[in-house]
Amino acid sequence: MAQPYDQFILFGDSLTQMSSSQEDGFGYQPALQDAYGRRLDVINRGFSGYTTANALKVLPKFFPSPRTATVRFLAIFLGCNDACDPGMSQHVRLDTFKHNLKRIIQHPAVQAHDPRIFLITPPPVNEYQLEAFDASEGVSHPSRTAARTRKYAEVALEVGSELDVPVVDLWSAFMHSVGWRRQQQGDHPLIGSRDLPNLAEFAALFTDGLHPTGKGYRIQYDAVMKTIRRTWPDQAPERLDMVFEDWRVAPV
Repeated sequence: MAQPYDQFILFGDSLTQMSSSQEDGFGYQPALQDAYGRRLDVINRGFSGYTTANALKVLPKFFPSPRTATVRFLAIFLGCNDACDPGMSQHVRLDTFKHNLKRIIQHPAVQAHDPRIFLITPPPVNEYQLEAFDASEGVSHPSRTAARTRKYAEVALEVGSELDVPVVDLWSAFMHSVGWRRQQQGDHPLIGSRDLPNLAEFAALFTDGLHPTGKGYRIQYDAVMKTIRRTWPDQAPERLDMVFEDWRVAPV
């Protein structure tokens, strides 16, 4: 009887869909697949443009039955589209976004596997790059702001706390990489907003102010692996056996 690999499902929007490309020599999904090679199948279920509302509708259509596969990990990486300007069709209100994340985590199709679930917060955005990107897309006003995106990242952290689900704080990881610190709160302008000069080091993390470059995806990969090692140390790649034996001990 066939012995399938357990699955590590990456569920998200275009930030997940596009993570299979190795821009700047690094791709998030390929890095995970390399780390878990011969141990888990890393499955990309990224849907460009999707919000948590869209994700809820598509989830039962692709999520495998326990009869056909075992999902060991589920990474939920949504919110950058929900955080669009309220005047845009993709916008999802904060309270609805929070409710949708909980419904995804608690969905019967997911819970049937009892997988190791973790959330990834939306990363920050760079309004300077977004302005040029939005103009090229025919959008006359900014589609996203640094301040609003931060709120969606904070809500993802709240969901994790309330449901006892680990959260990869990608928003903070990006910001910390360019010198931002948590004490810079309140009315302090955010890196990436037009209230501060455009920071080249920050812009280097994005292709268009929203989607990560290889540098950005490397930050994401490192943060995800840190969370796995801290939360489930027995699931670190080096702690898992290969599904099929090494050639030196495999039967002839």
